Amino acid sequence: MSLRPGLEGEQLFRSLRQLVLSFEPHIRDAESLSQTEEALQHLEENDENFHKYEFVKELKHRIDELLGPLIDDEIERHSTTSHVATGSSDTLVGRITDQIIHSKQYSEFRGKLSKNIQEAMERLMENFERELSAGRQGDIGLHSRNKTMVVEDEEEGSVMLFDPEHMKQIADNLSKTKSLSFRRQALQNLNQIMSADFVNSNHWSILRENLHSVMCDPDEHLSNLSMKFIAKAFTSTSNQTREIFTLLSDFLADKFQDSSSHIPHLKQGLETTTPENTKLLKAFRLMNEFQQETQNYWIRYPDRYKLEILDSTLSLLSIHHSPGLGPSPRLTPLHFVALVDPKANWFIRWMHANYSRKALLQALEKYKSIVENAVKHCLDFSIARKNCFDMVSDVSDSFSKFSLASGDSKRTFYTGSELDYLYFVHSVCFLGRMLCFVNGRNFFPVKIKDSKETISVGRLLKALVLFIVDPSSTPQHIKPSSNMFDPATLVTDVLKGLCHSEQVCEISLCNDEFTNTLLTPVAQFYDYDEMEMSLPSEDTLLHVADILSLLASSTIGRRHLLYGERHDMFTRTKYSAAHIIAMFTKKSLISSSSASKCSQPSLTVIGAYLYICRQLYNTCEGLLVLYPYDLHVHIAKAGKEAAQASERAPTPTPSDTGSESKPPSVHIWEDNLRDNLLNFAGTPKGILLLQLTGEINECVVYMYTRYEKKLQVSKCEKFGYGVMVTQVAATAPGMVALQNTGYIKALLMELWTSLECGPSDDLIFTPRSWPVDTIERTSHKHLIRLLNILSAFPAVYEVLADKPLPVKESYGFRHVPDTIDGLLDRLTIVDTPEKIHSLFSYEQSHVFGLRVLSVMISCLDTFLLMQSQYKFQEVLLRAQAANKFDSDKIIVDMLSVERNYILVKTYLVGGPFERVVPPKSLPEGKVCSFPFPLFESYPLPREYSPNLAGRSTIKQEFGLTDGTSDGDEKNSRDTFDWLALRLLDNELSKFLSQKVEKKASWIEKARGLYSKFLTTNPDQAKGTLLQQLLEQSVQALSQMPEDAIFPLLEFSENESSVKKFVLSPLQQLGIKVAVRYGIHLKVINTSAEATDSLSQLLKQTGCFLKQQHKAGRAKTTLRYTSGSYPGFDWFVATIFLLFNGNLNRTWKFLLKFSSLGTSGYLWMARLHASVHLPSAMMNSGIPPVFSSTAHYIEFILQTELPLVASAFKMSGYTPAQICVHWLKQCFWNYLDWMDISHYICTCVILGVDYQVYTCVAIFSHLQQDILRHMQTQDLLIFLKEETISKFHIADNLEFMKRLESKYRTIVLPDMLNITKP
Repeated sequence: MSLRPGLEGEQLFRSLRQLVLSFEPHIRDAESLSQTEEALQHLEENDENFHKYEFVKELKHRIDELLGPLIDDEIERHSTTSHVATGSSDTLVGRITDQIIHSKQYSEFRGKLSKNIQEAMERLMENFERELSAGRQGDIGLHSRNKTMVVEDEEEGSVMLFDPEHMKQIADNLSKTKSLSFRRQALQNLNQIMSADFVNSNHWSILRENLHSVMCDPDEHLSNLSMKFIAKAFTSTSNQTREIFTLLSDFLADKFQDSSSHIPHLKQGLETTTPENTKLLKAFRLMNEFQQETQNYWIRYPDRYKLEILDSTLSLLSIHHSPGLGPSPRLTPLHFVALVDPKANWFIRWMHANYSRKALLQALEKYKSIVENAVKHCLDFSIARKNCFDMVSDVSDSFSKFSLASGDSKRTFYTGSELDYLYFVHSVCFLGRMLCFVNGRNFFPVKIKDSKETISVGRLLKALVLFIVDPSSTPQHIKPSSNMFDPATLVTDVLKGLCHSEQVCEISLCNDEFTNTLLTPVAQFYDYDEMEMSLPSEDTLLHVADILSLLASSTIGRRHLLYGERHDMFTRTKYSAAHIIAMFTKKSLISSSSASKCSQPSLTVIGAYLYICRQLYNTCEGLLVLYPYDLHVHIAKAGKEAAQASERAPTPTPSDTGSESKPPSVHIWEDNLRDNLLNFAGTPKGILLLQLTGEINECVVYMYTRYEKKLQVSKCEKFGYGVMVTQVAATAPGMVALQNTGYIKALLMELWTSLECGPSDDLIFTPRSWPVDTIERTSHKHLIRLLNILSAFPAVYEVLADKPLPVKESYGFRHVPDTIDGLLDRLTIVDTPEKIHSLFSYEQSHVFGLRVLSVMISCLDTFLLMQSQYKFQEVLLRAQAANKFDSDKIIVDMLSVERNYILVKTYLVGGPFERVVPPKSLPEGKVCSFPFPLFESYPLPREYSPNLAGRSTIKQEFGLTDGTSDGDEKNSRDTFDWLALRLLDNELSKFLSQKVEKKASWIEKARGLYSKFLTTNPDQAKGTLLQQLLEQSVQALSQMPEDAIFPLLEFSENESSVKKFVLSPLQQLGIKVAVRYGIHLKVINTSAEATDSLSQLLKQTGCFLKQQHKAGRAKTTLRYTSGSYPGFDWFVATIFLLFNGNLNRTWKFLLKFSSLGTSGYLWMARLHASVHLPSAMMNSGIPPVFSSTAHYIEFILQTELPLVASAFKMSGYTPAQICVHWLKQCFWNYLDWMDISHYICTCVILGVDYQVYTCVAIFSHLQQDILRHMQTQDLLIFLKEETISKFHIADNLEFMKRLESKYRTIVLPDMLNITKP
């Protein structure tokens, strides 16, 4: 086999010699043999000329000629093969490659080529010095090849070293005593040697001195060669670069300190084409590039490396010429640094990591003049801006047109004013970075030289912010796309950088003086007079908005905007920043909607300030401050007008996109308004305000489109739509809106795809892993998302009320349920073989459905609704009965344990110590050891019902009963109360046995005695004592106008009307549950008598509340508000049990209690469709307990328990939902009966705001559990299904008292103002 001519003989020898010579640059850069090998192995990647070498080109041609046909044949042969084994470990490419490598042609070619290359390399090695040195002389120009030495080593190979004498000769030849030609030649030779070789040699001190003199030499050629040497040295990352850098900085320092050097004066400007200035610019450019790169690797070397570079840099920059009486001062090193690096990137990089930042700030202590000069220059420039703002405009405009770096538009001359402006830019960026760190702020206050005053951080920032807010300092003709050097933009960027850290923001920006100065342009809008003054420019307003939006994105900044410098929410002022911003936004929205032709802000500006307001009102505290401005009303109005304009707007065409600086289109403005209106849904009260605007459907549609695209909420909020969806789904209108958007259908589609399969028949190439957990992680996310929207009873009622299960005779495998009732039919109520056979993964899917049911029925109203409609208890009992083997025992498996948990949980009501709820899983590590009995019919086995203490022995001793039909009931009751209070010998009982005198003083004393008694004797605060206390307290409060906010109406219905009142199946089932609980607690005796009494009581209260329903109310599409209260009245049941099942006594108490404002929050049915509410609030379906109580719970959480508030937001759940859940059912199933009684008495006697404080105390008690379950992503399940263990009202009363003293002035008046949204 013959090879190509280029791979044989003399041509191969020359091509190999060319290739070896190309190795030299890579060998020079390497510092060890291993680095050399690494460089040569990656030669093709690093050498752009690799494929141009003759040897490489010839080799590639020969491979194509010889092996190309072989490869084509192999591909053709395999393509015609009928079957290819898919399980083979090798691929088709690998098999073809292997066959080519083992072919005869390849073996012959490889053997022949190897032989030829070996012969050529032997010839090169024999003539190594002559061949390679000659090549270097011809290609590089190094004439001293006889001064090199090659050392042969069997292990390391060949290493090229320089003769020390040769190095000494180069160093001597650079001496200024030598002729110019000698010095030029020596520099040329020096540039061929690695700088590390010279720095490590014994002649470096001589060479350094001579190099310094060469750099100062006026000869242009010498100057270029010296800069080339330094540039080449800086390409290395070795430790020796510090010597080169200090050499460069010393040279520059000498130039500026030498009075005879030709440093231009500031007034003269800078001509960059003169040799002297060119040399200086090159030197500063080299220094700046090295400064920005060295921080990437200086951690590799000892601290001396870093410290020498820092010291030499700061020593150079500290050179400053004080202006005298003569001509203007000369340029300083900082002027040149500012020219090559205006934004101080070198300093920003050095301040990035603590490793360099600490040393840099310590070194600056020695050179404080740098900081002082920067501060002085900023202040001088701020003062001068009013006199020379035209110059500022011209300068910044010139820099926007010409690049400072070398580019297409090269500048050769910079005026003195431009250089001074660049110095200002550099100083602003320098100081802005310093202020971000504690040790940087420690330099302040700064003492200005030749001045008695000191400059604090606040004064400096106020001077800088004037560049933004002072119209005279802002260039009006700079385009937004080219304002890189606009002073207002520069200062804005610096201030925004300070906002990124809450600590820095609090120390630097959160003071009233700074904020008032910043808001000056905004405040000017109120005093606007078209004849006398003009509005601030759009750029000014946008710069201010950028800073304010970043301030509002942090907790500290938001509270500063809301309350001012002291952050005191209890002494609010209408002149805080938030009020000014809100008034500006409101006025702008009104002016944008009106037909007024007067000057008004652009839509861009209005949108920017509306976004700041949105950052405030989507928090509870922010909404309370901005509530008086009715922003929701004005945004909704503007949104409707924008929607109308959008319908009339022409369709945009491609030609429309060419115009510059067009205002936002009407479509964008419409979306902007809808987005901002949607953010009212971030709080419970905001949900009500959003519903009152009538735009909730449009907003939810917009939210769903963004949520579907996984878009973040805003530029300052990366997540939050999950919380917003949950908050919206907590209300009936919100759930209807979500259902109309298709959100629920899409959610069920994703869920079913995760559990079972998708609707399509696409093949799945990768089989799913076999599930090992009860709920797989892939399905857990969908479980939480589903439970988030089914957590509240109003939402469940809207989607399930009066809807039977869509049972079918057969189900397809690909049939995906698209409604909640359809999902329950397929996964939860699985009671037919057709349903079982339609599931691919029956056990896993059915367990998922049971888990959904388990969490949903944690809400007792939801349990009653689903049991009354779907009879799921009977379905589960039948399933348990069918799950048997040979014996009568029920098989213990995953499904039977889940069913058992639900059956026990729904039958027996009770707190942590009043019932035993079995686990939902088998104990790990044990076989068949489920510790609780399974059952197939009610009642429950005794193991689930702990034996509770009986009723008070007082009643048993005296033989008194609760007889409700006995004619002597009153005398019997009074006798019992008197005897019971006599036996309970304490201060409170004695007080209650006395005659009630003045109502106000009596209630105050009763509150003090109750608090004291509950704290000291909580176990005795029960039974008769609480009954007497409640009755007397309500009697006193009903005669106090500030508490009795509802008129006390007489019950006008007759007995026949009460009998005709029909209780729904849900309420009838609720009566059974309540009576069963009362018997379990032993507070009532007989089931039948208690059932009749409670039924009669519910009918009476139902008729009483119905006569207060608003007559002729508008028809509503909401099921929840279309009739009487749809849930069970748990408050009435609680009072019934509290009075031991005494019908008349309970009724009289409720009748008196209905006049109190407290009744609107404790008694959920009290204000349902009531005449006491405005029509809009009544039709919204959002009760005050959600819009007011839950709102203030979240408000206090954000202040008192920020970790808990953050945990809720990150989990996608809301405190409002779980609190409304607890409060609606009076903490049944969550607290023991004694604590439930204490909760009712505390809210009635101490004030309704204790409803808020109780929930906050519970969150404080559960804080660690909440944080833990947030991390495991099951916070909702934990809060819904677990009892509030070890929490007692009495133990937390002191904590609630502290909350009362702090928040009552805000919370209580708003709660009692029922008619206020």
